[in-house]
Amino acid sequence: MKTYKSNRLGEVTVPDSSISNDFEDPVYMFQTTATSLLTQIVKECIDPVLLAKMELANRGMDENGLWVGFDNAHEIHNV
Repeated sequence: MKTYKSNRLGEVTVPDSSISNDFEDPVYMFQTTATSLLTQIVKECIDPVLLAKMELANRGMDENGLWVGFDNAHEIHNV
């Protein structure tokens, strides 16, 4: 486990990853993200949680990745 200090969140602990598939490993989630987007996330100009909710709703999935239909998903995620 690695612990990082965040001004906003205090100490944040990231578990060691045991996922063998880099595509699903959160440690590598932002590897290919443009620096300009990362800086906007850090400055809280972009809300990555809201974007994830919007994407799940657009896929028709709930917070567990289960198909619930587009209308229900948008209602669940309030987007």
